[in-house]
Amino acid sequence: MDEDKWLKQLKDRADQGVLRDISFTPELEQKVRNRLRKRSRPVWVRVGSAGVAACLMVFATWQVWPQSEEQVPSESIISQPPPSLLPGGALETPVLWKPSPVVKSTYDNKPFTYMGDKPVRLITDETSIYEGQQQKFFWLLDGDVASKVEIVAHSSDGQQVELGTYEVMGSQYDAKAHFPSGLVIPDPGIWKLQILSEGKHFGQVFVEVKAGISPSNRSLVEPLIRQWLEAEGKKLNWLGADREISIDLLHVEAPNAEQRRVYAWIRILSKNKELSSGISAPMAFDIQYDGNSYRVKGFEMPEDGNRYQSSLEKIFPAKVLEKLKQRDNKD
Repeated sequence: MDEDKWLKQLKDRADQGVLRDISFTPELEQKVRNRLRKRSRPVWVRVGSAGVAACLMVFATWQVWPQSEEQVPSESIISQPPPSLLPGGALETPVLWKPSPVVKSTYDNKPFTYMGDKPVRLITDETSIYEGQQQKFFWLLDGDVASKVEIVAHSSDGQQVELGTYEVMGSQYDAKAHFPSGLVIPDPGIWKLQILSEGKHFGQVFVEVKAGISPSNRSLVEPLIRQWLEAEGKKLNWLGADREISIDLLHVEAPNAEQRRVYAWIRILSKNKELSSGISAPMAFDIQYDGNSYRVKGFEMPEDGNRYQSSLEKIFPAKVLEKLKQRDNKD
């Protein structure tokens, strides 16, 4: 049987069988011819025409049949890095950090609310923790703990801040020991507050620190600044006594209960038409508690001319300078 006649018969068989939907293209035909030429005559005699036809049909099917799985190049496979070992000896991934759950409980018929789980729990207003502003934290401890403990704060991006050493006191509520603290966490985000006893990990609580100014600090400092600007007669005397004042608070530093450092953009316009004077500039105010009330003790503002930028950088911290830069870009 010549080659052309044999190939025609192979096509007819394919059209009648499972290969009827496959197009027997010239390219495929040439591949079959090439395969035939590579075979030696003794092989064809031993196998027989039926076996050869079956082999060629399998070959044709393999050439055109769609692959069941798409192969992915090895370089395109993305592997996830293993989680790092965070302080405290626990394997955790920072992106999975979230605030510890808030639990309501009672002890001796008195309700109380805390965050975290034993051996370390925390009583605080979890909605009022703001960057750079002191917050009261009341700690409940269980288990064997030293007479003094340390608090170390860890941010999810790797920042670490030592928050001091505290003396442990007796039982409180259902806990074996307790101690109070006033903490300042510098930046917003999820923070892990770790308790160390004799330098070793004892327990932890996760809290969320908010960006901006807490409502309590805002309600405290803004009226004080406005009152002071209205009455200031030394450095702002040239504006006249009757003034229209606008205050845009930028940031508050509250290292303790007695002090505040307030950064704001201030606009003052004299209501005296003869003066037609005004000012719009960033200012920093120092507020202190004098034993009876809070008062503005002083203020700073950038100098004019070529000393403006250097004095600006001297007065304002980096995060406030960034906010001032964003304001300039909007204007």
